Amino acid sequence: MSKLIFLLAAFIGLAAFNPATARTMDKQRAACERDSHKFCAAEEPNAIAVERCLRAHMNELSSACKRQFRAKRR
Repeated sequence: MSKLIFLLAAFIGLAAFNPATARTMDKQRAACERDSHKFCAAEEPNAIAVERCLRAHMNELSSACKRQFRAKRR
């Protein structure tokens, strides 16, 4: 639980610099939170490692989470 809180705090802290970034990060977190816990719990709270892990599991992710990764590439 403390790892999740730390990860969320890191997202909020980074997002505070730009409101548009905050909305994007909120969407990403909401779309990928379950997948993150399912596949990448050992990587939390390291956001970079979690993203790397999620990318490694791309074929297994929920469609909502996959959409966020596709949107991020644009």
